[in-house]
Amino acid sequence: MVRTEVARGTQVQHWAKRRMNHLFAADGKAVMVAMDHSRMGGTRGLENVRQAVANMVAGGVDSIMTTIGMAKEIGDVLGNAGLIIALDSEGPIADYGADQALRFGADAVELKVFPGNPTETKLADLRRLAARCDEIGMPLLAEPIPVSFQDAAAHTVENVAKGARIGAEAGADFVKVHYVGPVEEYRKVTAECYVPVLILGGTPKEDAREALQMAADAVAAGARGVVYGRNVILHPRPDRMVAALAEIVHGGANVDQAAKELNPPR
Repeated sequence: MVRTEVARGTQVQHWAKRRMNHLFAADGKAVMVAMDHSRMGGTRGLENVRQAVANMVAGGVDSIMTTIGMAKEIGDVLGNAGLIIALDSEGPIADYGADQALRFGADAVELKVFPGNPTETKLADLRRLAARCDEIGMPLLAEPIPVSFQDAAAHTVENVAKGARIGAEAGADFVKVHYVGPVEEYRKVTAECYVPVLILGGTPKEDAREALQMAADAVAAGARGVVYGRNVILHPRPDRMVAALAEIVHGGANVDQAAKELNPPR
């Protein structure tokens, strides 16, 4: 019995590593696109979900994050890109979310939590979800947002670092957090979090170069990549925006070099 349990545990760990390798490129970095914005209804840029995902794949995205419903619709256009299922909901999800994602062939699941919010109820759910993910070999992406998305004053380097560490301590395999400059200060976030740190895009930037600069600064500070949403899906050429981000994250390009991908020569 002991040998069987050890073998089973080893197998589960193998599949967890296999799924992580499907999310991150060989250099250990990733360009991911969040496409889970339509949970409460339609979102600009996601009207035609199959075309939207095809654009990301054409740009060279490493993986996308979306809802289970959208994932069912786009499975045949996802190609070799990884798939993360966002499990955000109004109630507890740990009892079914990880298993549903496993049955669907996802490579990871995601859950948002709000450390510092007096009404926060999801941290316990995150811990239960992490335990279940460990049992079935499903990587977990935690998205710890200090207080709330709306409370920008709470998004300090200290609070972002604390949130990232909370996600890691709860059992997440990687975390998605805000970028708060400058680069030198943000190294505190990546240095104190022992799982990969990816940055979120947040409010769409007026100029795409601003989003590229944020990605470049975050990578310089030790982040392992980005999980951008509206900064990609609302761009006139989302495929080219993905390609530009890939030049920064994987190619080590500066913003000027990466921006050339936005308007490639014909």
